Amino acid sequence: MPLVKSAASEHITTLTLDSSERRNALSSALLAELIAAITTAESDGTRVMIIRAEPGVGTWSAGHDITELPSDGSDPLAWTNPLEFLFRTIRATRFPVIAAVEGGVWGGACDLVLTCDLVVAMRTATFAITPARLGVPYNTAGVAHFVSSLPLNLAKEMFFTANPMTAEQLSHHGIVNRLVSDETELTSEAHTLAARIAALAPLAIGAIKAEMSALTDASPLTSDTFEHLTSLRRLAWRSDDYREGIAAFTERRNPLFTGA
Repeated sequence: MPLVKSAASEHITTLTLDSSERRNALSSALLAELIAAITTAESDGTRVMIIRAEPGVGTWSAGHDITELPSDGSDPLAWTNPLEFLFRTIRATRFPVIAAVEGGVWGGACDLVLTCDLVVAMRTATFAITPARLGVPYNTAGVAHFVSSLPLNLAKEMFFTANPMTAEQLSHHGIVNRLVSDETELTSEAHTLAARIAALAPLAIGAIKAEMSALTDASPLTSDTFEHLTSLRRLAWRSDDYREGIAAFTERRNPLFTGA
């Protein structure tokens, strides 16, 4: 069974995450299907894309598939990570991508929503950045993305506390373009926004999106800074806290972190 459903009409392609039994965790298999669907849309006349979950789900996406995190303490390279590849694919598309969000959005799924060009969300949707609950150091590229998308103090609060924030709270910071009250309105508002974009000049929109992406890319790190950040990440990946965080998640208990 496919993990992502694709439907196209009038230059609008809708991708629906369809792995609710896994809370739409961003497994390598689901990510591969998303990337393939976006790549296909690049050549089939799509002018705008909507990414959503099945209506009525409690979780839009639980974020990175925890079962695929390394068990040996090795630091996965962000460039080869399929989630990072998905983000680069979305940023490189010639068409805008709209996230239509209801339910909970956790961890890497928050990054996915922020990578989309526009966000339509139910007021009750919640967003939580959760690596600190697991003892996981978030990759530098991902942190840079949050820092460029959110006010710095808000990004710090979300990372340091792992507390969820509602779409309504985030809308005050310009993160959510449209707030809606229910599933019907979510579908309607996302499609209305998509139809407006699809009716305009696709080449001009594609050029403007590319310009915006280039202008908002993070400044390159110095080699010394990169080496320092890499050493901090390696320390966290190899720590007892990382092993404790993963074990606690698997055993459905609260972790006890020691800082070692």
